[in-house]
Amino acid sequence: MSLVSITEAARLTGKSRRTIQRYVATGKLSMSQSDATGKSIDTSELIRVFGNSLKTDIDDDTPSNVTMSRSVTTKNDAPDIEKELLKQELALLKERLKDKDAHIDSLQKAMLLIELKLPKDTEPASEPQPETTTPAITETVTPVVVKKSWQFWRK
Repeated sequence: MSLVSITEAARLTGKSRRTIQRYVATGKLSMSQSDATGKSIDTSELIRVFGNSLKTDIDDDTPSNVTMSRSVTTKNDAPDIEKELLKQELALLKERLKDKDAHIDSLQKAMLLIELKLPKDTEPASEPQPETTTPAITETVTPVVVKKSWQFWRK
């Protein structure tokens, strides 16, 4: 097979020159070196590493801008897709709202059942009030000021 330079190998494989150089450096791709041609790569090596999908020279009579067919959404399709997604989200939220309402209804029914089982005449228990007694004051008590260790300025 023929020998090509790194630049030509990059053009044939569709990779960058740096990628070809990296493959040579790591040993994935072998390079031959001669005095007449310098560093070159055999095309059979390119086929071994990158497969049979090497690019060949393009004839001059073919158009220079070739379009590839792929699934592209046009600007007109974007609102339709967005509308469909919003409809799905709305349906999901309505379903969640129905579930929430059903849960609230079941909790209300449970509360009614609990209230029906309580005796009718029970009122909330009042807290016992302490008896109010007035202490007999016989002598005057002066409060004792307790000084903490960090309150060194107090007298």
